[in-house]
Amino acid sequence: MEIFKGRDSTPPSVPTLTIEIPAITLRIEYDKKISLTSILLKQILEQINEILVEEYCGKMYEKDKMQRNGYRKRTIVTLLGEVTLNLRRIRGKGIPLYDLVEFESRRKYQSDIKAIVNSALRMTYRDARDEVNRFTSSPTHQTIWSYVQELGEKADRELSASIYFAEDSTKLHSWHGKVELTIFEEKNVVVRVNREERMKTEKELNGLIALGDADRRLSFKERQMDLIHVWREVNYKLWEHKVDLETRKRYINEVKGILLRLKNSLDKPDLESRIKRAENALNEFAEEMESKGYWRVSRFFKRHIKNFLLFAYKKVEGINIPWHNNRMERKIGEVAKRMKNKWMKWSEGGDENLGNLLMKMRFKRSVFNIL
Repeated sequence: MEIFKGRDSTPPSVPTLTIEIPAITLRIEYDKKISLTSILLKQILEQINEILVEEYCGKMYEKDKMQRNGYRKRTIVTLLGEVTLNLRRIRGKGIPLYDLVEFESRRKYQSDIKAIVNSALRMTYRDARDEVNRFTSSPTHQTIWSYVQELGEKADRELSASIYFAEDSTKLHSWHGKVELTIFEEKNVVVRVNREERMKTEKELNGLIALGDADRRLSFKERQMDLIHVWREVNYKLWEHKVDLETRKRYINEVKGILLRLKNSLDKPDLESRIKRAENALNEFAEEMESKGYWRVSRFFKRHIKNFLLFAYKKVEGINIPWHNNRMERKIGEVAKRMKNKWMKWSEGGDENLGNLLMKMRFKRSVFNIL
């Protein structure tokens, strides 16, 4: 069986194996299900094995060559369905097909069943089992869990960052209360579980620019706060001061206008003067809030005003960093969708493996595909 891709019918410059599949006569009972793809896979693999056996042993009863040694049955499950192979063995060598086709050692379920992991990253392990059962024989939900853990341990855990990194955390239910899951991103995405691992990673990133939300207490010298969270914080703190909705909207729009005008001026030649005007406007806003008794807003601005404008200061230096953290919000949303149901409970190893795989599948597909 020779297959050439595209319009080029020139045979490839590598050795090819031609397989002739004889006509198959099937007697099928009407109340039984049958998969033609699994039958074809069985025929192909058994015939490949017979060709290899003949290369080693020659024709039947031919002397001075290796000897045939009966048959062995092997049941495998792939995306094409369950197949029971009847493979001839060679004395002293075993089954030659195993040298050509890579099977999952003694496992029944083969590596192409990774679709099971794809399903388990979108839904619970039991629901993944039920979905896979729709097109092939599925393992138990415990076996699916084992596949996820095994693949998750292969995922890259080293964060690659050079100028800045983004970080956000969320809490998950565990068997012993709550467990903290933190996502770090720059050139790649990694997941850390528990406070100690997060602090260890932050220490390794010391010296870089941190990009985070208003509620993240990142102890970094340079930190860019998500501008969207700035006016959200203004709204919340004014609400704490019992300010009515219309007044809150007016103040929020004032802050939003100052920051977005600056964001839209990054390519202007007079950027430095625009930064100064924006900083002065924010300071005046903070003074107004303090004079009206809204000390929570005033304190927030006095503490973090440099963190609001860092993206613009860095642009003057020729360094581009994001002014928002939207990409990280999307990643936290993916974690919440899969892992934050009330009745779910996670171990530290389990949620780190699943979290890393989830990030690779959703945002680094090329990396996930080679695991």
